[in-house]
Parts: sequence; structure tokens; C-alpha cells
Amino acid sequence: MLIRPGRGGELRRRGSLHRRYPCRSLPRFLRLQSPLFRIWADIAWLRSLTTLPLILKGILDPDDAEQAIGTGADAIVVSNHGSRNLDTLPATIDALPAIAERVAGRIPIILDGGVRRGTDVLKAISLGASAVMIGRPYVYALATAGAEGVAHCVSLLHRDFAAAMALTGRARIGEIDRSVIW
Repeated sequence: MLIRPGRGGELRRRGSLHRRYPCRSLPRFLRLQSPLFRIWADIAWLRSLTTLPLILKGILDPDDAEQAIGTGADAIVVSNHGSRNLDTLPATIDALPAIAERVAGRIPIILDGGVRRGTDVLKAISLGASAVMIGRPYVYALATAGAEGVAHCVSLLHRDFAAAMALTGRARIGEIDRSVIW
């Protein structure tokens, strides 16, 4: 049953979703009815206007990654936007392996979210990320100590990542694979 808010905020029932809208799946139905469905056309239009790199952020589903490649994206960012928009979104590190499998090296994948230590960088690369973004750590460092704080934050992250690589027996980033996950 499809439930929609009625007058005064109460919920009321509306007939069977399947009978009213015969569609293979509810997610497909929602995509077709949503203004978000038209966004892919907008991205293709944007791609037609520029040769600048086009990087799409907010990818959490392998189908969206495939669609991004189809619209001409040069890279994608696996991101849940810090779960600020919807707090039940999956962690980006959990979404990454399926996306990396679908993308299969055709474009770079950047992981955004949850990177706090060098071991997080190591895990992200082992699961298919080409690079990671750090948001909160550098913002906190900037608020605490300005530009010097950011430089120190990045230095600590780099040192921790180098140590994690050494402890897993990896001399080069290209040597990092899923066997480092413990």
C-alpha cells in the first residue's frame, strides 16, 4: 500500500502501488517518477558543453556508477555526503567494492567519507578506490591551527599510510590489493 500524508499530517491509505503503477520494482518506479531521473540527461548536457574533467559525487550504487560512465564522467566520488541528507545511507567503504567491480578500472573512483587514519586509506585502495578525500580531519585541523594545522594533518595521514603500507609489506601503491584486509 502506498501511504501519503493527508490533511493535518495524518496518514491515509491509497490503493495498491502495483495495481496503480505496474512496474518491475519500486526503486525503478521511484526513479522514473522522480525529478532525479532527469539529472542524467542534465549531466550528459553538461558534458557536451565542456572538455574540463567531469567528476560526479554522491555515487553509492553500481548502477549509478555505470550511468555516470555512460554520461561521460571522468571520475566518480563514492560519497554519502557525510550522511547529512539521509542518515540511513550505507557507509561509503561498504558501497565501494560493488562499485569498483562494476567500474572495472574504466574511470578513477574517489572515496569520500570516514577517512581518519592511514589504514583507512589502505583499505579504500584495497577495495578499489583510486584516491580518497578527507573532509572533517582537515576542517578540524584548519579550525584548530590554520594552514599549519592542515599541513600537519596531511603529514600525519601520509605517515600513517606509509606505515600501514610497510606493515602490510607493500612498497608501492600498485601493490595494494584485497589481501591487506584483515
